[in-house]
Amino acid sequence: MKKLATLFALTALSSAFAVSASAADLQVHVFSHANKATLTVTKDGQPLANYPVEIQGLNTAENTGSNVTAANGSVTVTNYDNQAQQVKFIVNDENGQPIVAQRFLGRDS
Repeated sequence: MKKLATLFALTALSSAFAVSASAADLQVHVFSHANKATLTVTKDGQPLANYPVEIQGLNTAENTGSNVTAANGSVTVTNYDNQAQQVKFIVNDENGQPIVAQRFLGRDS
């Protein structure tokens, strides 16, 4: 039980912070909570609409969202599986260099 409580505490702590990676002026931020993760792509502080995002690790057929960012520069995915899953977001900058962000998403409850 103590190990389970520690795991939940670590998951909550890691989910409370957004990850930011940048290449040139392109920035990627990921926020996750429970079984959802939202990635936002910005350039010079402005959201990038219709920017391609590769999503790995989740059954994308179950995620009805698009693999391009919405008008607010974001893409949200949900883990509908009954087991926790790791999701990887890959965004290529203007030079074709990948920016990778990963999150561990809890199971659907």
